[in-house]
Amino acid sequence: MARPGTVDRVSAAVSVAGAVVVGGWFVVAGLQTGRAIPFVAAAVAVAVFGFLARRSWRLARRAELAPAVPATEVVVPGAGGATSTLPDAVRVVPALSAEGRERLDRVLDVLVAAGVLPDGVVDPDRIAASVADHGEPVTSGTVLGALDEAGPDGWDALLDRHPAEDGVPALPGTGGPRLAWLWTDQTVWVAAPSYDPAELNDLLDQPAYELWEWVDEARS
Repeated sequence: MARPGTVDRVSAAVSVAGAVVVGGWFVVAGLQTGRAIPFVAAAVAVAVFGFLARRSWRLARRAELAPAVPATEVVVPGAGGATSTLPDAVRVVPALSAEGRERLDRVLDVLVAAGVLPDGVVDPDRIAASVADHGEPVTSGTVLGALDEAGPDGWDALLDRHPAEDGVPALPGTGGPRLAWLWTDQTVWVAAPSYDPAELNDLLDQPAYELWEWVDEARS
């Protein structure tokens, strides 16, 4: 990182050089012609360049002595207590739109009612910034992805997850609760919802590229 005030110090040096070159040229011209006007022009040039040099030098000293932006620990609202040591001046906290915030509340309510998420564990205010990081529209996939990064303890008690890059996960066969899954770019989410996936997708207003499905039907 450049030293504070470097640009202003360079500007001051250029101004001094300009005073010497331009002022000297006019002095030489005055000596050669024997006229007074070049000497007056030389004085004006030296005065102007000298003013610019002093101004740049003062700005350089001010930048050098100015206190640096403190690198403080910042608690980011909505990120599950995540912290950052970035300077306050450049810390950007993502935020959901009003519609996105409403969708977050609705998605959480539906997933809790369907038995995909435990009741009373997830606080939407604590994950709002993480959901915003995933972008809008807010879907069950973006909410689960945000919870995977910043969710409270126990949020995934009713869920199982597998890396999507590994392909179709090996899941229990018949005999247990009927399982449904949701495929996203990175994760396959598996749960035993109390709602039919079609009803769940309708309540969640899921996009066509991200739908809950019964695992047995999808495999067949």
